[in-house]
Amino acid sequence: MLSRIGNSLFWMGRYLERAEHIARYTRVQYVASVDSPLVQRNDLVLASILQMSGNTQGFLGTQQPLEENEVIRYTTISEDNPASILGYIDKVRENARGVRDSISIELWEAINSFYHKINAYAAAGFQAEEIEYFARRIEENSYIIKGYVENTLLRNEVWLLLSLGMHLERAVQIINILLAKLHDKQKLQATQQGNAFENYLWTSTLLSAESFDMYMRCQRTAPNKHHVLNFLLFDPSFPKSVAFSLGSARQCIEGIFLQEENKKGSIHFKASRLACHIQYTTVEEIEDAPEEFLHKTLGEIYELANVLNTKYLSYN
Repeated sequence: MLSRIGNSLFWMGRYLERAEHIARYTRVQYVASVDSPLVQRNDLVLASILQMSGNTQGFLGTQQPLEENEVIRYTTISEDNPASILGYIDKVRENARGVRDSISIELWEAINSFYHKINAYAAAGFQAEEIEYFARRIEENSYIIKGYVENTLLRNEVWLLLSLGMHLERAVQIINILLAKLHDKQKLQATQQGNAFENYLWTSTLLSAESFDMYMRCQRTAPNKHHVLNFLLFDPSFPKSVAFSLGSARQCIEGIFLQEENKKGSIHFKASRLACHIQYTTVEEIEDAPEEFLHKTLGEIYELANVLNTKYLSYN
């Protein structure tokens, strides 16, 4: 396979996963702040959305006021922000268009339809309170596209590279969600204490990761720091956990690079070491300083992706 094709497939998967997670996080944080009986400062909610989506510096550079409509617009549909949800959907379609001969017609039509729907909605503009509807459309169309990935593609390098991009990005986004919520906890704990605050914080974390229902079925206890970190990081049976995503990414790499030896420095070695490190770490080891562990893991994922991109997917 040409490096150009592989690059487009890999990033198509990553951008799709990124758009979905940012849309869900934005929706959950905004709606939860409105519905919560706890008093939460609006500026902290907006700052949390910007942090998780990686848009803090970009938004500050616009010199716009930290207001609902401005932050939601910048994060979702701003054409001036390449890291907006709209920007990522544009990139999904652009990458898909470059590999139309490699993917199914059904998958291409779903992506193209998604692109036109969201651009039409963005062109009409919307207020912050409409984020629920907008984000739900992002999430639903992402599910549809993933369904076509799973059900219309041959299990070859095309499917493996798409899946690899999605699994790596999912791990990144779950870590970003946890970092944002831990940061929220630090900012709020001076004014908010007790079980009600803890329940609100960790429930919104689970909802942001689309994992509240499965958490309750597995843990059967109110959300708290210990159990939520354990579930989202280390549960090997939950598809959104970091352990599951990195294990799946390792399997994709093994399928793509069958001929490469699993020696130190190889893509096989780095993926296996990262997946095994997560597999054999316990929540008790990291819960006193989870930010340090999360930043380290995030750096290792980026390093793995960089090796993949530099050695196999870069092209002139």
